[in-house]
Amino acid sequence: MKLRIIMFPLCLMGCVPTPIVSDFNGSSVKLVESFGGAKPSSMTVAEAQRICGKVGKKAEGASARSLPNYDTEYLFLCL
Repeated sequence: MKLRIIMFPLCLMGCVPTPIVSDFNGSSVKLVESFGGAKPSSMTVAEAQRICGKVGKKAEGASARSLPNYDTEYLFLCL
């Protein structure tokens, strides 16, 4: 029983939610990350690069803002 209590939080640490694209207009992309911090995760940056790459541009981080439920929205400019 104690092993289950110890292992449960460790199992949750491996669950990394994927970033969600909330807006894209060709010039910028907004990605929402659950439990995000001041800096986006490498997975979020990679997704921004992928999305901006569809229009032949590279993503550059511009800003971040906190949303309800511990979500963070990151704005990337496609340059």
